[in-house]
Amino acid sequence: MGLKGIIPPIGTPVLEDERVDEKGLRNLVRYLIDGGVNGIFANGTMGCFALLTDAEQIRLIDIVVDEVKGRIPVIAGVSDSGTKRVVTKIKEIEKLKIDYVTAVPPYYYKLTQEQGKNFFRDIANASGVPVFIYNNPYLTKLDLDIASIVELANEPNIVGLKETSQDCNRWTDLFDALRGKENFDVFFGTELLIPQCLMMGADGVIGGAHNIAPRIAADLYSAFIAKDYETAFSKSRDLKKVCGIFQYGDIWGGFEAALQLLGICEKATIGPYRACDGEGREKVRQILFDVGLPVPDERAKGQAE
Repeated sequence: MGLKGIIPPIGTPVLEDERVDEKGLRNLVRYLIDGGVNGIFANGTMGCFALLTDAEQIRLIDIVVDEVKGRIPVIAGVSDSGTKRVVTKIKEIEKLKIDYVTAVPPYYYKLTQEQGKNFFRDIANASGVPVFIYNNPYLTKLDLDIASIVELANEPNIVGLKETSQDCNRWTDLFDALRGKENFDVFFGTELLIPQCLMMGADGVIGGAHNIAPRIAADLYSAFIAKDYETAFSKSRDLKKVCGIFQYGDIWGGFEAALQLLGICEKATIGPYRACDGEGREKVRQILFDVGLPVPDERAKGQAE
């Protein structure tokens, strides 16, 4: 099967009432595909799934699949607070012709390694589509250890891992432990170490900033595949600059400002989080301008006048 490359965890444009903004979401899907990405992860952490109603989560996945129209694979996030809730979501979205599903371990209550493994086995057995493990210890109370991941990689319907970690020592141990498992894909959730994780053997990267600069990320991946490492590291430095948008506003505030400046949508923040202020918006504008993204340079405009 095999999934490779740049897979943005798509953000979720919303309306003032915090329902999914269908027009904005379709705009963002087209922007990502035009930017050369290799797939889309819908309803993940970057898409603020935990702040949306269940109905809106299903609706946004439906919109993404409809707009993609089979051009690239779609991974659907089905994370929730319990196994039955996750399986219920899987059964709902299986009707939408998604390519993969993924979930973090149930959050809120603590889990042991054994409970985490049982969770992934249960959803893999219940799912009619392939499953990716999503290990995100920062936002859950479980960090799957390498032995657990290797054990789960032997399950017939578990085909890969999305690992949210920038620990290169752990990466080394993980790749050593997974050696020989050619049909198990490994993706990392980082924008800052893409060349490094690809060199170590990753199949690709899932990073939030790729929503804003998909072409930079796609060009980085292409340069790596072509063994043009100088270009790959140059693009990596550009992506690091793009990540600066997340300094402004409440998590999604700078992200929202970037989407506004790119003409994609007007809102991507959901309560209790808030948009960034005017000064933050101008900082975001400058970041985008500095990496060559198509936003107006207000300073240049003022000078011209």
